[in-house]
Amino acid sequence: MNNLAKISATTGGLALFLDLVPAQYAIYPAALIVLCAVLRALIQPPKASSRWAGAYQIMSAIGANLGWALPRLRPGISVVDVPREDKEAAKLAIASAGIAPLTSTGTPKT
Repeated sequence: MNNLAKISATTGGLALFLDLVPAQYAIYPAALIVLCAVLRALIQPPKASSRWAGAYQIMSAIGANLGWALPRLRPGISVVDVPREDKEAAKLAIASAGIAPLTSTGTPKT
């Protein structure tokens, strides 16, 4: 299933869920969804073997952050995922290829 289909299914499911909640209480699940989306954008993913990996995935799902949704929303920036153990080797490979690494805001490091 491609990312567009996943996003459509998730947002449709969230909208359906919010329709089932009485209007006076709808702010609480909506706030939870927004909070999870914001936390997902701010918190670095844990290692796959971490005990927090499952909680992070649940938070991601509630916040409707699917797959590589966040990096792909930044135009002109590509992201290559590598295991944390290979982070330094990936940095060296990028530097040896003459590619300037970017900061988290997408500007070249100086």
